[in-house]
Amino acid sequence: MVIKVITSLSPKSIPLYPEIFEGLDSLSAVYVYDSRFCCLAPTSVHCIEERPPHPLFTCRKTFLQNFTIKVFIWILGISALLGNTFVLVVRLRSTPVTRVAKIQAMIITNLALSDLLMGLYMVLLAVMDIYIGESYFWKGRAEEWRASTTCQIAGFISVLSSETSVFLLVLLSLDRFICVVFPFSNWRLGVLSTRVAIAVIWVGSGLLSAGGILLNNLNPDAYGLSDVCVGLPFIRKSTDLYKETDTRTSNQYGIPYFTTIAGSTESTWKFSIVLFLGINLCGFVVIFLSYIAIFIKARFVRAKVGQTNQSANEIKMALKMLLIVGTDLLCWMPIIILGILVQTVGVNVTPDIYAWLVVFVLPINSSLNPYLYTIINMVSK
Repeated sequence: MVIKVITSLSPKSIPLYPEIFEGLDSLSAVYVYDSRFCCLAPTSVHCIEERPPHPLFTCRKTFLQNFTIKVFIWILGISALLGNTFVLVVRLRSTPVTRVAKIQAMIITNLALSDLLMGLYMVLLAVMDIYIGESYFWKGRAEEWRASTTCQIAGFISVLSSETSVFLLVLLSLDRFICVVFPFSNWRLGVLSTRVAIAVIWVGSGLLSAGGILLNNLNPDAYGLSDVCVGLPFIRKSTDLYKETDTRTSNQYGIPYFTTIAGSTESTWKFSIVLFLGINLCGFVVIFLSYIAIFIKARFVRAKVGQTNQSANEIKMALKMLLIVGTDLLCWMPIIILGILVQTVGVNVTPDIYAWLVVFVLPINSSLNPYLYTIINMVSK
């Protein structure tokens, strides 16, 4: 009887429902093609999976892991939308007078726009989580969702927002670096050159985001492993698969059942490795070194008698901008460091940790930045 039950539960076409294992008191093992069956099987039942489960598979019923994440994504998303909309309205209505003020206003305005896009991304995920609901689990819509146009658009928006923010912060840091460390240099941003640089940043970030969409169509590993539509470099996929007899089932029931074993793993989402562990890491190294040089120059200027008001003002402005740059750096560095550890020493990132990083750690600065802009304006006055 047990053997018949095992055999009858093997086909891929059996639909899932909560009571699927009710009444099968004598069942002690089940061989499945779909890992979701193991979520419903009693703890006393030995669940044999035909192949290794999806790297981010859990027994969650919706693609956003838990209630806390669902609440936070709404709070952060709405906060980013409202806060950055307010910043954009205020900035667009203001008329800076000096060159430095105009450049700062342009960069902060575009930072607010990129943060607004991140808020849109979070709200879009929150809405789709409600729309798809538990059909994500019961109807097996995970792959359908990851391959959907909506998910690809969400991924495009997220990458566009994050990369634009990083490049704008690099631009801001380099401007402060040149103004403070080389105050008499002719190589500094003007209003026109800033506009050109910002336009190049948006176009470049858009091309990188579109590259992710293209890779998704050519190779599902680009975004195909992520329910939140962003492929951070935290996952390694199974390779060198081979079949191995499940000895427990073979010895107990006399029928050999085979399970697929991964001989090794390799990096997936190679595009995200280049993007987040290559381009972004280089960007933050530039930012870090720029502010180290600024602090060294600041100490030198303070120790020097007869410093000019212009030098003092440039240093003060750089320290104010450090508040924005520093918070973004704090959000990104854990992701970069963890990504390096995953790809080099094989640190395992659970689906819960992955969701928290993408939904909470990465976009939190988009919600905080509007308040930081307000603090900077208050200090300036």
